[in-house]
Amino acid sequence: MSVGKFATLLGILLAFVTMAAADERHVLRYDAPAKDASLVNKGKGKKPPKLGYIQTALPMGNGRLGAMFSGGIDTEHLLINDITLWMNAKRGMDEAAQSGTRTVASEDFETVRKAYREGKYGTKPGSMESLSTKYLSSTEPLGNYAPFTDLMISSGHDPAQVRNYRRSLDSRTGLGTVSYSIGDGTFTREFFCSYPHDVVVARYTAEGAKLNLTIHTTTQHKGAQVSAADNRIILSGKAKMVQDDVEFMQIVQIDAGDADVMPQPDGSVKIAGASDVTIVLAGYCDYLPVYPSFKGRDYQADCEKTITTAAKLGFDSLKKSHVDDVSKIMDRCRLELDFKPSGLTTDKLVSGDGSLELENLYFHYSRYLQLCCSRGAPVPSNLQGLWNADLKPAWNCDYHTDINVQMNYWMVDPANLSESFRPFVQWTKILAESGSHTARETFGVEKGWSMGLNGNVFGFTAQNEHGRRNQQGGHWLCQNLFDHYAFTQDRAYLEEIYPILKGSAEFFVEYLAAWKDGTLVVYPTWSPENSYLVKQYGKLNKQAYGASWDQQLVLNLFTDCIEASTVLRRDEDFRKTLQEIIPNLCPQKIGQYGQLQEWPEDWDNPKDTHRHISHLIALHPGRDISPLTTKELHQAALVTMKHRGDESTGWSTGWKTCFWSRLHNGDRAHKIYQFLTSKRAYPNLFDFHPPFQIDGNFGGAAGVCEMLLQSHLRSVNADAKTIEEAAFVAYQKDPKQPNHFVPVAPDERLADAPYILHLLPALPSAWPSGEVKGLKARGGFEVEMQWSDGRLVQATIQASRSGDFRIYAGKTLSEVISLKDGESMNWPPSRE
Repeated sequence: MSVGKFATLLGILLAFVTMAAADERHVLRYDAPAKDASLVNKGKGKKPPKLGYIQTALPMGNGRLGAMFSGGIDTEHLLINDITLWMNAKRGMDEAAQSGTRTVASEDFETVRKAYREGKYGTKPGSMESLSTKYLSSTEPLGNYAPFTDLMISSGHDPAQVRNYRRSLDSRTGLGTVSYSIGDGTFTREFFCSYPHDVVVARYTAEGAKLNLTIHTTTQHKGAQVSAADNRIILSGKAKMVQDDVEFMQIVQIDAGDADVMPQPDGSVKIAGASDVTIVLAGYCDYLPVYPSFKGRDYQADCEKTITTAAKLGFDSLKKSHVDDVSKIMDRCRLELDFKPSGLTTDKLVSGDGSLELENLYFHYSRYLQLCCSRGAPVPSNLQGLWNADLKPAWNCDYHTDINVQMNYWMVDPANLSESFRPFVQWTKILAESGSHTARETFGVEKGWSMGLNGNVFGFTAQNEHGRRNQQGGHWLCQNLFDHYAFTQDRAYLEEIYPILKGSAEFFVEYLAAWKDGTLVVYPTWSPENSYLVKQYGKLNKQAYGASWDQQLVLNLFTDCIEASTVLRRDEDFRKTLQEIIPNLCPQKIGQYGQLQEWPEDWDNPKDTHRHISHLIALHPGRDISPLTTKELHQAALVTMKHRGDESTGWSTGWKTCFWSRLHNGDRAHKIYQFLTSKRAYPNLFDFHPPFQIDGNFGGAAGVCEMLLQSHLRSVNADAKTIEEAAFVAYQKDPKQPNHFVPVAPDERLADAPYILHLLPALPSAWPSGEVKGLKARGGFEVEMQWSDGRLVQATIQASRSGDFRIYAGKTLSEVISLKDGESMNWPPSRE
């Protein structure tokens, strides 16, 4: 063999070895089963242990259908969820009533607003909160996300006799495995939840022994019917609603080869003498995203069709299509930090003080969770993503619009999972339809739509039942919608969402009101979920006017609408209206401590460590505060971050990772991310709020993306040599009041302004060497980077659509670079 051929062969072998080693970075491993406490003490008034099933079992999902497996030796417990199954709400009412809104007379709304203008703080009768509760807040039931079923597979094995127990989940392939030995027998289980075929699949195999299994299924919903015949178990049930119960069905089909399969009168199935058993599960409810009925799916026919198709294909075919599907998407984006694997199980990694190994795994796992709980369904991931075992889950396991549902989607585009955004779009369309009734009936606004704090799958857009939680949420939802366009540059998508953006902007055009100083503010409102003037009025004094987060988001929304209408060449008059309003919005202000004020009044307390830091939305996920372009606002944001401190709840820790990344402090961002992964993660890496909330997983992964690549700034001056001169700046210092920063109205040039790709903007010193591929940048570009000794070695930028961009790296701004669809280029450019 020639030297050249040998070198080529060696390179190929090394590549395979490297890829195999890299794939291990995706795997969660355990040497014991999960703590199956989810069904213990139900209905006895006792709280489950701190670590139970949800915190230790391993999740799977296809976006609509979800499962978790425990790996129990005597009994395997598979928790099954359908993301559209809710209970304790209403559906099928008339269009206005379905929104949950409260009909308010104009004079009553004015009574509420008058209390704000007169500063009626606190919670006593006549206060802002009490009047908001009395006149504006809905009394309609929101309901809650509900568990679907539980599938139990009993083996009769004695845990005391087990050797070599292993339980794992490969987040690259979406395959779960359990294996152990008893005597001369080796027992293996495989699990996955298939997107291509919409089923949960389990396979049990035995070598040197036989399998004797009992399979039964149950649900926590009362009145369910379970029957077994031949090789099937059928469960039919209803989730109790205040109006119009939700019906559902599940079919479990079993293939045990030549073994005995014996259906039992209690609806279970016994299997005797098997070597190989495949179990396929399909389940649906009658929900459809049709306002206001929210029903109509032929769930029984869909169950039959799905289970029949899957059963005919068999395990190997189902597994191959599943692995091909998941791995293709997961392989788009890979993070490779430089570390030596420890060999520790995942729970041991989490119980330590943090490591690069855990940080690398957490990022991949978060992408996997995103793919599992947001894909192909008509509703987005909720507070727990997809996985819920409780009839009364924390915070209803609902959709909170004061950060949580938005945070669930921050990492979707940067981490190259753009198809996972679709459920968010579908849900927001329903909200815009429903919210038009809330805008009109509650606030007297005839155009556009309004959204409150809490949402469900039935179009609930009303104000929360507690006045101190009165807020608007449409502007923040629209921020996510437009940012998805910024990444994809998909004009057809922009056409689709433009009515939603415009509708939200139309609402605020009418809802904004002049304050005492003549500027326009949002009210009633609050700054989620913080209090002010606590000594005077108590810790529940939260309702306010012109809170900074609202004002920042309204500017963001109006700017996005101006760009969208420019790109689509429509609504020129409305565009001009927005441009005229923007300079009249209440300015952002720097307060007495040098902090960015949370409210128009200087009420901030430097000892306040509240988990919500909503008044920094313009820093992240917004784009209007930057160390590169708004130096004074950047310094004020730094003061705020120092006041709030580092340690917080899980989701807040994820957000702080993003904040410090946008502040270009990589070491501080890494410190927060390390805390998130080691101190705010359960053994199965679910985010520890507490209890479990999935937004922390997604916020943390978004923070990793922000450390490595940022693309939110725009170059409006192609001839500028510095980023300060090139970038669009959304806030301008008021010459009459130096601590006030007035919103700037963009002109139509912003629509064509190239995005600036900032490479390694917050690389932590703890990650001196590494590689990332498949990060996405706004403008429609994909980026791969290698770095060593804390410095960029090379980046490759590929265009998914023809377009222009500029690169900012090493404190140097490039000229405008143009790439056609599919073209790529290296940075720094080759000198040859």
